[in-house]
Amino acid sequence: MHWRINLEASPYLSEDLLIEILARLPVQSLLRLRSVCKSWKSMIGSPEFRSLHLSTNRHSSKILLTAHERGQIRFGTPKERHFLLNNDENLPSDPSCLTPFDVPFQYPDWTSHQIVGSINGLICISQSQTFFPDPDDDPANVPIVLWNPTIQRCVFLPDPTFSLEHNVSIEIGYAATTDDYKIVVVRKVGETTALEFHIYSLNSNAWRGGFEMCPPAARVSNEDRRIFHSTGAFLGGKMHWLVRNEHEIEGGYYEMKECMDTLYTFDVADEVFAEVGLPEEVMAHYTVRYAVPHVAVVGDLLHVVHIVRKHLTIWVKMEDAGSCDVYWKKLYRVDHVSAMFVCFLKNGELLMDKYPTCPTTGPVGQGHGPLAAYDPRDGKFKDLEPLSLSQQRDFGIVDSRNHQQSLVLLDRT
Repeated sequence: MHWRINLEASPYLSEDLLIEILARLPVQSLLRLRSVCKSWKSMIGSPEFRSLHLSTNRHSSKILLTAHERGQIRFGTPKERHFLLNNDENLPSDPSCLTPFDVPFQYPDWTSHQIVGSINGLICISQSQTFFPDPDDDPANVPIVLWNPTIQRCVFLPDPTFSLEHNVSIEIGYAATTDDYKIVVVRKVGETTALEFHIYSLNSNAWRGGFEMCPPAARVSNEDRRIFHSTGAFLGGKMHWLVRNEHEIEGGYYEMKECMDTLYTFDVADEVFAEVGLPEEVMAHYTVRYAVPHVAVVGDLLHVVHIVRKHLTIWVKMEDAGSCDVYWKKLYRVDHVSAMFVCFLKNGELLMDKYPTCPTTGPVGQGHGPLAAYDPRDGKFKDLEPLSLSQQRDFGIVDSRNHQQSLVLLDRT
């Protein structure tokens, strides 16, 4: 790539060196530097520089934490609170490492927003999945938004031709070959258990669908509100989700289910779903109520975090350099973990949501106490006072997504 840049303000720097320096600056500094001259404004706003800035700073992301209101699935309108966490190598203990993150968009009284994905600084926001007390409250009229909070630019998507009803999963991905951001919506087909998907392209600003999922994913029962049982993880041009196949177990005092987790991918450029085998231990049958799977990206590797009861196992997806065969390597297995997984930290520790503790009996039930750093190498927790999230006392599960500053949407008015 090559730009013609006015070097009058920096006569002692070569053009290539100046571009390299600018690519390492934070977005807010670049926004101010656009006023230096026309050539700088043109260069900073170009797709080539935007991509260079992303690749140069891709490991400087923060963690976007979302605390969900307790009982949101069963007892009314969901609410969420968001926080940005500085994911430094040595997580600081001062309150400045955690800052509130507000979403400025307004939603009707009978619903609220949810952050469904973040990629390259672009956040995808949709309405929350909820029960609609009034049949006249049509969820299809609430727009999905693509928002870059760093530069305060957003795109309101056109209304989809399908309803964003209860059983939907939404994720955002990026096709590098066409420099296009795409949103994938997977939903149930009417009252059946079959699934179809729809695609929005930012380049065309239009929806396409509904396409039958091939291979077909796990069938979703009418009682199940979730299609994918993990937030999406984007790596290598593909989205990754954990899908759960489940069926009833006959007999027993309690109604139980057996299940098997499967990893599904979606190639954003080719728009094709595929199934990826998981470790046999993860795919083994176990009761649904005690199993909590997660999929996450750490560096350039895909990880699966598997929690059954209080046993935590971390797997990483590897590829043989010679044969290109894919296999899973077990990194850790830790027993008696009284917490729920939230995300990986840069220093190799895990951010965990600790179970509430009784002074006499120990951990009580499942979350949600203070957040803490957990080192799987020695099995020790480190309480992080700024992450106690005092506001979280009225909230339940905490989930996370990586988020970095970027210039995406800068060319949009």
